[in-house]
Amino acid sequence: MSRISGWIDSGIGAQSPDDVLSAMTDAFAFDLPARRMARAAGTQGLAVQGRDKECDLCVNGSIWAAIVGRPRWLSAELAALAAGKGHAWAVGEAYLRHGEQLFAELRGSFALAVIDGAKRRALLGVDRLGVERLCYSQPKAGGVVFGSTTDMVRAHPAVASTVPHQAVFDYLYFGICPSPGTIYREQFKLLPAQYVFFQENTLRTGFYWHMPYRESNDRALDDLAEELMGKLRGAVKRDIAGMDPSAAGAFLSGGLDSSTVAGLLSEQSGRRTKTFTIGFAHDKYDEIHYAEIAARHFGTEQHNYYLTPSDVAGVLTELSRAFDEPFGNSSVVPTFYCAKVAREHGVDLMFAGDGGDEIFAGNSRYVDQQIFGLYEKVPAALRRYLLEPVVFGLPGLGKVPVLRKSRGYIEKARLPMPDRLDAYNFYRTVKLSDVLTAGMLHDLDTDGPGSNMREAYERTASRSMLHRMLHLDLKITLADNDLRKVGVACDLAGVQVSYPFLDDDVVEFSAQIPPSLLIRRFKRRWFFKYAVRDFLAAETLAKRKHGFGMPFTEWPRENPQLREVAVDCIRGFARRNYLRADFLERMIGADGSGAYDGLVWDIVMLELWFREREASRQPLVRRKIVA
Repeated sequence: MSRISGWIDSGIGAQSPDDVLSAMTDAFAFDLPARRMARAAGTQGLAVQGRDKECDLCVNGSIWAAIVGRPRWLSAELAALAAGKGHAWAVGEAYLRHGEQLFAELRGSFALAVIDGAKRRALLGVDRLGVERLCYSQPKAGGVVFGSTTDMVRAHPAVASTVPHQAVFDYLYFGICPSPGTIYREQFKLLPAQYVFFQENTLRTGFYWHMPYRESNDRALDDLAEELMGKLRGAVKRDIAGMDPSAAGAFLSGGLDSSTVAGLLSEQSGRRTKTFTIGFAHDKYDEIHYAEIAARHFGTEQHNYYLTPSDVAGVLTELSRAFDEPFGNSSVVPTFYCAKVAREHGVDLMFAGDGGDEIFAGNSRYVDQQIFGLYEKVPAALRRYLLEPVVFGLPGLGKVPVLRKSRGYIEKARLPMPDRLDAYNFYRTVKLSDVLTAGMLHDLDTDGPGSNMREAYERTASRSMLHRMLHLDLKITLADNDLRKVGVACDLAGVQVSYPFLDDDVVEFSAQIPPSLLIRRFKRRWFFKYAVRDFLAAETLAKRKHGFGMPFTEWPRENPQLREVAVDCIRGFARRNYLRADFLERMIGADGSGAYDGLVWDIVMLELWFREREASRQPLVRRKIVA
């Protein structure tokens, strides 16, 4: 719950630097039970806000430095300097010694900014996994403005706030606003392990680290498994060092990752750990049974909360205000209530299992794509002259179930990666002119989402398809989505959050596990399950993957209050002329049954986000609709 903001060489008009910096820090959506440090003068300003141990700012001559998060220093000298004078002082010293190479000395989660007033330079950066966040803008008048949220950046008087059609489409496609873009044309987000260097009114970006994937490893399997458990234990131990163990708790879905984290926390804290689970009246979504298996196995103090449609309706406005960009992952609601219950039970720091799937191949799509990839191994001549003519060319064969499935398999298998991952996305399966308005289509790159995915996929330091999918998910699924979800939910609930699977040592170790061990015989998470086979309960190891989802598809039909909110938002969104009115009416459903239920939540949250921003003091600008 710490944030950073500032600018250099950006005009502020007649406003005083102190007033501009105050406006930027006040734009943060949460009340902070903490201090705020700021320094502003003339053409530059820098501020941090948050808890004492999570934020720091220093001024050393012309060097202004600020950092938030939980950084670790590799250099013993810089670590000692951080312990004595603060992390920001160490950042400033590292900048003087290493310039933009200072990131080689840093580990942990962080967002930092250095302003070199004498040389009119600025350096911005975030941690390797994007746990912390930093947005930036280059105003037309020059300079660079930055902040932990888009709201903080747009509070600067030189920064415009235009919401283009492309940003709205990208949000609807992904359910989130994918980096490096934002909902605003004028702003960008740093990708994981990315930095920005500003000098002479020129901005340059680069990556200071890449996931060090290895495609083979000759070490003994048992040695690798033992090392993984040691690194996970070390990650948990580091995060609870110096704190009251009774103030630590864990999210517990009953799956592999959350159960592992809960067990390690209990083991390393030496006490009965508090664990928290959200339940539902719908059996399809309820996981309390599996959570209680893990709780009994590790002897945790288990707390359950059953979420209701009224809970959802009651928190929608808060969520739309808390997220600086529209956010469509509905599992943020159970995550928030889980963190809220933990806070009510005296927890200050929640441990989460996020990241395990993205480093140890836990998502079913990884196996699915390996199965599709088998088609590429069939000789090209056999595919072209025998299989495809039979499956696609002979009339009436589409009525034969086996051949119909074969046709679908070949159609997907022929798609290139990573486009194939999104073959089932709604906006790829429909004629866009039946869904989007003419004005929306006129100003749109419909392949924009695909380009975004291909950039991360191709940037992977490995030729392995599995590694490339994992690397893509580190950006799209983790940094852009799950970390934002859990981080904001915990901020809103008033607790901090730790991600042991995203510890630098754990992540670098995971990259050394070859694809042949991550998935074996089409079994996802094979290596990880082998490593924890004697640690987790047998029922946990056999459990199917679920997560913190909720039954929003069913609830608007069952709960009048929630349905009223949904209908009001859908009809309000229709007036914005992004999606066709007839399509949106079908979505509502005259008889209450509705259609396209999976899209309703995304549109509800987008409409509520628009309303919150339009009601604020900072106006939004939308591109003129083309008839």
